[in-house]
Amino acid sequence: MIRKVVLCLVCAGIGLQSAFAEEQAAASTNTSLFEAIKGAKPLIDVRYRYEWKDQAGFASSAHANTLRTRLGFETGEFYHFKFLVEMENVFSIGSDNFNSTTNGLTMFPVIADPDATELNRAQITFTGIEKTPIIVGRQRFNLNNHRFVGAVDWRQNQQTFDAARLSSTLIDNLTVDYLYIDRVQRIFGDAHPLGDIDSDSHVISAVYNVGGVGVVKGYGVLLDLHELPGASSATWGVRYENNFTLDEDAAIKFGVVAEFATQSDYAGNPFDYRESYVHGEAALGVSAAGLKFGYERLGGNGAIGFSTPLATLHKFNGFADVFLTTPAAGLEDIYGTLAYNWKDAPFGADVKAFVTYHSFSSDVGSLDFGDEIDAGLTLSFRKHWSVNLKGAVYNGGGFGPADRSLIWTSLRFQY
Repeated sequence: MIRKVVLCLVCAGIGLQSAFAEEQAAASTNTSLFEAIKGAKPLIDVRYRYEWKDQAGFASSAHANTLRTRLGFETGEFYHFKFLVEMENVFSIGSDNFNSTTNGLTMFPVIADPDATELNRAQITFTGIEKTPIIVGRQRFNLNNHRFVGAVDWRQNQQTFDAARLSSTLIDNLTVDYLYIDRVQRIFGDAHPLGDIDSDSHVISAVYNVGGVGVVKGYGVLLDLHELPGASSATWGVRYENNFTLDEDAAIKFGVVAEFATQSDYAGNPFDYRESYVHGEAALGVSAAGLKFGYERLGGNGAIGFSTPLATLHKFNGFADVFLTTPAAGLEDIYGTLAYNWKDAPFGADVKAFVTYHSFSSDVGSLDFGDEIDAGLTLSFRKHWSVNLKGAVYNGGGFGPADRSLIWTSLRFQY
């Protein structure tokens, strides 16, 4: 199937390229092989992280010291082609006192950072069509705010896709994306039985910037996940975003987000269902301080809930990662965040701090799923370095999952 998709994309590319032949001849971007190699850039991303997790029902807390290293390079252009290769290694430092999902230490709570050495990305980009690159190979992809498809960069092992992608900005103010996913390389690594999943999935996206009126994003996510048929689904949605400057001198800004999506069973899913997704958010910024309130609902009918299996799930519904799978009764999340961004701090640093409160309940049945408090501090310095400290405390209430507390601290270098 992916061969057919790639062939279609290439044929489309040839057709479009001929349409722009005169313009391409007038401004050729072909370079010599030497110049392409000379224009190559290294890719370096190293992150050490300590994670502590205490969870009700376990006699011992989990402690994980892990180091993630990504090394690769991307060439310059050579006759409209660019090549990128990136390897990734994750290993545990010292004794394993956590359940990585592959080490068998089930007496500890799960910290899903298993040891792994694998090819993270290997992609070819064709740039011969005006404002319409085509990418084929193992690649990262984030759809909008990562709620439905994301790279899951929070975990040490990144989620990538064996895929073919066509992206176009040929029409002013409009970005169109199509992604065909042949295989999903998940965060659990090759040693896990569900570390990679065969797929026959499609992601379609159109983003239109209406200027002062805002940005409208329409999308379709059609997931056919062979090893996870119960997570196969067809999702269609629309998202609206806008930011307003209320007082330029006082740096007062106001932002809004409104999103709606509907989802039904697709491909080999044995369940027959239809559920909806609703998200609304309002944010007020005054100089370096920010206040945000939001509401998110993932529908459920008591047997199955709205599903987002390829999302960067850590970004949503609390950092304790309690609701990585939507409960069968659905989930409602009312949240508020207070943040402060201190730019140009001493020694050229950039300091960001936040605290967030979540209140969880079911979509049907009015069940109390508890609440959570998250807090974090990030210090970025010397362009390539950052330090992160973050914590989460979840209280399950009357019907929620087990109580848990987590602390993370990390040091990262990116180039």
